[in-house]
Amino acid sequence: MGPVDIVILALVLAGVAAVVVRVRRKGVCADCAEGATCSGHCGRKKTCPAAKGDDKVYEELAKRFDA
Repeated sequence: MGPVDIVILALVLAGVAAVVVRVRRKGVCADCAEGATCSGHCGRKKTCPAAKGDDKVYEELAKRFDA
């Protein structure tokens, strides 16, 4: 392996490590949906389906798929 390969491999590993650390610290939006509550940890309360409620999600889906 040449030096360029090692640099590319190091960058890829650093990216994977950053994602793993972020998920362990903040969790994922699926955590909210599973508990049907939103703690706001993802910072997207407007787009988090668990924070909206069933009626609001239904209305949005009906608007999108209503022809």
